[in-house]
Amino acid sequence: NYKSLYMSCILRIAGRHLDTDKLMKNSSIKPYDIYKKGQLSYPGLTRINKYSGISIEVSKADYNKLDKQIKDAIKYLTKNKLSIKKLTTYKQVEESCLDFAVKLRIGYNNIAVQSDSFPHELLKLAAELKIDIEFTLYPPDLVKQRIKAIK
Repeated sequence: NYKSLYMSCILRIAGRHLDTDKLMKNSSIKPYDIYKKGQLSYPGLTRINKYSGISIEVSKADYNKLDKQIKDAIKYLTKNKLSIKKLTTYKQVEESCLDFAVKLRIGYNNIAVQSDSFPHELLKLAAELKIDIEFTLYPPDLVKQRIKAIK
């Protein structure tokens, strides 16, 4: 399902020597993807994973709804704070990142500048949980491009 894979807020937790089975052993968190070092990263791509890790869908909001993704992320991190902290502070974890999918607006509909911000409430929660924040820009016709690349 490319829509959920590319157009939602995802929490990724990874490490070069991470044993994902041990990481998830007593966790109430359910990842939508568990990936292993040395495997292909996504169908249709030739990039090999340099890390093993898990991906957790934090928001199902579309990539043109950053405000909803942020609200969902705050709610998810607050609700699952203890469980997430156990994952992000696990000894083999080298990086934890909350990745917001954002629709590229520059160059479309006469938009010259794109500016998005994250509220301090989210930044504080992420810092407490040792989670970096990033956003990934996607073109408006992303799904069409990904499907075409697979064919």
